[in-house]
Amino acid sequence: MRRATRSSTKTIASDKPIKPSPVDRKIRQADGRTVALEATPELLEAAKKEPIPDLSQRIDELTRENGRLRLEIRYYQQMQEAIEALLTDVKFAIQIMENSILKFNTAQEVAEEDWCRTLGADRK
Repeated sequence: MRRATRSSTKTIASDKPIKPSPVDRKIRQADGRTVALEATPELLEAAKKEPIPDLSQRIDELTRENGRLRLEIRYYQQMQEAIEALLTDVKFAIQIMENSILKFNTAQEVAEEDWCRTLGADRK
């Protein structure tokens, strides 16, 4: 019997490049570049037609790309921290709301019991 492996059970990602996000578009407006922007069909085709740079130009290009990638990593790390903080706050708010609902339900039951007792006393 063949054992299922992780790679055989997962859906294979599309060969298509990821689409630029709103953040990528803002970066493009500031004359910046991201991996998603560089993977657009237009830029991929343009890159195929560019002449091959010499070694020092390629080193400079890769150094700039490395810097951009470091900035992109920093952005995603900051977003991760913000999301984790938001999740903590939301969980806390949910606890408060659940406690408030429980208190309300208890108070409502007491009020309804009191109301029913009052109505019962008036009928006697």
